[in-house]
Amino acid sequence: MTTLVLVKHALPVLDMSRPPRKWELSAEGELQSQQLAGRLRAFVPLRLVTSTEPKASSTGRVIAAELGLQVTAVDGVQEFDRPASAWQSKADRERENAVIFDEPTRRVLGAESGGEALNRFSAAIRAELDRTREQNLVVITHGTVIALFVAAHNAVNAFELWRDLECSSFVVLDGGSFSLRELVVGD
Repeated sequence: MTTLVLVKHALPVLDMSRPPRKWELSAEGELQSQQLAGRLRAFVPLRLVTSTEPKASSTGRVIAAELGLQVTAVDGVQEFDRPASAWQSKADRERENAVIFDEPTRRVLGAESGGEALNRFSAAIRAELDRTREQNLVVITHGTVIALFVAAHNAVNAFELWRDLECSSFVVLDGGSFSLRELVVGD
């Protein structure tokens, strides 16, 4: 039975002049990625895939180098395609994101609703699990889609999970039922 590990990317450079999908990994994020590789070593043998967004694919490249693995960037496991926006306080950002979880059919940010993002993400995860021959699949992805996916398969509050997912946190799920086994919060 495959174990599915969904990892929130390491800390990016927060550049409000660019859409978040284009943010690069920060120097601190590089260090977080190296530490994350040590925590993910427990899941070897594993197949490692990432979102195509630079902050996630760079996190994956650091982990792959540390663990001597190959990494593949795949479509479908990316975050919402959010536009560049002015700097927001944490409270304002949380209020905005709460609507994604509370109103899953409403397009709050960008071109996708929470439900649409969940459907896209779920299809991509299922496809990657079908391609995986290793014991474990590790996916470097993003907080909102992780929270939507986990909540769709478990009795957890998606918004609360999203708030708990710091950069370099991850969830461990059963690869068949998607039941939540563990939440590992970043350092």
